[in-house]
Amino acid sequence: MWSAFADISANLEEEIEVDFYWWAKGTYRFDIWHWFDKNLPNGMVKDFNTI
Repeated sequence: MWSAFADISANLEEEIEVDFYWWAKGTYRFDIWHWFDKNLPNGMVKDFNTI
């Protein structure tokens, strides 16, 4: 899911330009990042630094 999110483009206001899973076009990109951080067992920083 994170890999797919990396391919989603955003406009200058950091809003995604297409629907992504349950987030609608126009959702602020950082809101989605916060969702990932909240839902990963150790948070984004810790989990992604081990990849």
